[in-house]
Amino acid sequence: MKISEVIAKLEAHHSPLDPSRRTCDGVQYGNPDQECTGVVVTCCPTAAVIQKAAEMGYNFILGHEPAFFDGWDETDWLQDNAVYQAKKQLLDETGIVLYRDHDRVHNEKPDVVFSGLAKQLGWTDYAVDTDGHLGFQYIIPKSTVKDVAAHVAKVMNIDGIRFLGNPDMEVTKVCIAAHFLGSDWDKGQIKFIDSTDCELIIPGEIIDWTLGQYIQDSNALGIKKAVLNVGHFNLEEPGMKSMVEWLPDVFGPDVPVEFVQSGNSFSWLDYKK
Repeated sequence: MKISEVIAKLEAHHSPLDPSRRTCDGVQYGNPDQECTGVVVTCCPTAAVIQKAAEMGYNFILGHEPAFFDGWDETDWLQDNAVYQAKKQLLDETGIVLYRDHDRVHNEKPDVVFSGLAKQLGWTDYAVDTDGHLGFQYIIPKSTVKDVAAHVAKVMNIDGIRFLGNPDMEVTKVCIAAHFLGSDWDKGQIKFIDSTDCELIIPGEIIDWTLGQYIQDSNALGIKKAVLNVGHFNLEEPGMKSMVEWLPDVFGPDVPVEFVQSGNSFSWLDYKK
């Protein structure tokens, strides 16, 4: 089966997007008019993931995030960039095709990425709602911030999490939020956190002067809240991993599908004495 046929099966499986909407989904790089030797599912098609796919003998990477450091994967501004040229050369040498499945998975009801994350965390039955416009709320059995953090880190296969708040604080109300980027979107999410009386927030990125300051002030004023700042890719990787459970039914038995973690973007230097 050609890669283009694999893509057609995937897009036919997803709910259609509004045709007037600009989408970042599609082939990011490579020639899809070749036989598919296997599909690697990942969150971000990093150079390391490309190298791993080549070692596996798979020539199609189904990713979720940009390949070329820009939300629309525009590359005009990168033509003299050494990292872009090296990544392009790696792709040319391996013959790997990159495809981005972003808008379609978030357009599904429920959202494929965040419902997959909830399933991996074992929180599906704790969901208060599944709309997820501003965040997904869960009422979990009573736990502490640090115990939730340990569970989240295990599921995400990472070895550390930055946090705000008191790690020993007891929590039951958890919100998995989207991304705090310093825009007006942050205002809506903070309103959501306040209206739901959320105790623990697990977002992608955070901005110090929006959510960060809000959490610091909350605790200083006796309104106990905490944040697990796991990072964008780490937040969405389990949801992409969950796609491997059903993609073989979409592609058929002749197309092998495997998950490759794009990996924790962060490492840790511990300066505690």
